[in-house]
Amino acid sequence: MTEKDVHTESILENNDSYDNSPEMLAEELKLNKRVVTKIDLIVLPFLVCTVFLQLLDKNSLSYAAIYGLKTDNNLKGQEYSWLATIFYLGYLFAEIPVFFLLPRIHNLGRFMCIVMMIWGALLMCMSACHNFAGLAIIRLFLGIFEAAIQPSCIVISTTWYTKKEQPIRMALWSNTFAGVFNGIFGYGIGHWGGPLAIWQYIFLVYGAVTVVFGACYYFILPSKIETAWFLSKRERQCAIARTATNQTGIHLNLGEIKWSQILESVRDPKYWLLVVFIIVQNFINAGITNFNTFIIKGFGYSNYKTMLLATPQAAVAMGACLTVAFICYFVKNIRTILICITTGVTMAGIIMVWKVSPEEHRKTCLAAVYICGFYNAPYVLTLSLIASNNSGSSKKSFNSISVGLFYALGNLIGPQFFIDSESPTYHTGIKAMLAACVIMFFCVSTYAILCFLENKRRDRNHESESGVPLTIEELIRVGEEVDEHDLTDVQNKHFRYSF
Repeated sequence: MTEKDVHTESILENNDSYDNSPEMLAEELKLNKRVVTKIDLIVLPFLVCTVFLQLLDKNSLSYAAIYGLKTDNNLKGQEYSWLATIFYLGYLFAEIPVFFLLPRIHNLGRFMCIVMMIWGALLMCMSACHNFAGLAIIRLFLGIFEAAIQPSCIVISTTWYTKKEQPIRMALWSNTFAGVFNGIFGYGIGHWGGPLAIWQYIFLVYGAVTVVFGACYYFILPSKIETAWFLSKRERQCAIARTATNQTGIHLNLGEIKWSQILESVRDPKYWLLVVFIIVQNFINAGITNFNTFIIKGFGYSNYKTMLLATPQAAVAMGACLTVAFICYFVKNIRTILICITTGVTMAGIIMVWKVSPEEHRKTCLAAVYICGFYNAPYVLTLSLIASNNSGSSKKSFNSISVGLFYALGNLIGPQFFIDSESPTYHTGIKAMLAACVIMFFCVSTYAILCFLENKRRDRNHESESGVPLTIEELIRVGEEVDEHDLTDVQNKHFRYSF
């Protein structure tokens, strides 16, 4: 008997409540609720705060620019746009070594904490720069060290949460809280007195907080479910059984990279549809992240008002993400429809920014900028599709890394559409974002059709098994089987795609 078989037997032997009596089912529901609550109290805050700090640090460039970074560092022409681009250049190239590194890391949480402390220290160094070259070098290294964060968050989410729970949790950790607080923090720091420039204080404060958070959480996050200090033995067994329902394996198999699984991904048209979607969606992200404050300031607002007025857009984005995630929790296979709806709302906002005159309708233009905040919801839902629809250790790692790779590529290309001479209207950038919305519609619609047809085909081929729910024992055994044989979603006959 293998070690995994022994592990499965121990789970079943220590849980004699797997009958279908109402009392036992009620007890299991209470146990599951308790386990989810504990995971949400320990693991979820780590994911939320990690991405919050990452986005806070990354987006601080545009707020620093409002407070004199461009003038103090003598930035000319497209140099500011290149500072936005070069971050993603480092991010892009770092994704390749991250792909080989990720499956070999036994404790992703501690690895992320170490990376956080390094990027926090680098961000503090930004305050010492006095020219484009210094800023560009540090931005390049910031991109390199932040490249592993998002793929690691996806892997951790699939380890601890079920498919049904993933959209809400991903909406929370793939958050726009940073956009809300960047404006508030920027406004507050802008009123500080002191010998340094305001933009220097922004980098020092954000970097120091990141270092402290990474150092604290280094000792808190467990390496895997079996070693979760905040769960009892029975709760750990329940947590493992929950993960088994995903049909994507319970653990990430460490060490071996299976090229056959990677080949399976690149041969799948669904993979390429999401790749194109991620690239063009981040044309929009690049525009809003790096040029949002300049567009709003172009409406005629002061620096301080711009800081505060940029905040509601991020709040709209957060509200949109949470709303669609909650809908996904209660309605099955509605993610792609919601992606189309939120993309349409984003498109309406972009058209308004483009066509409405800020001289005649300044408040309408500001409202249009806020409507553009819906742009983040399609991306969050796409992340949840990637997490839910891929099985196999190498395939999961490859798809998680692909997100970061093409996220970086989209953000690398995106700022170049925003030409400095067109400031503050940026007509070329606006047109690029509109084109991105059209392409997103096509990609996600085709993806949904392919998933629907593949599920129907599998139901026909396994008609005798369809509609028959697996018992808890069978779920655990299937989960262990997926782990033991490292089955992909293509190889696992029980797997059905979410859309």
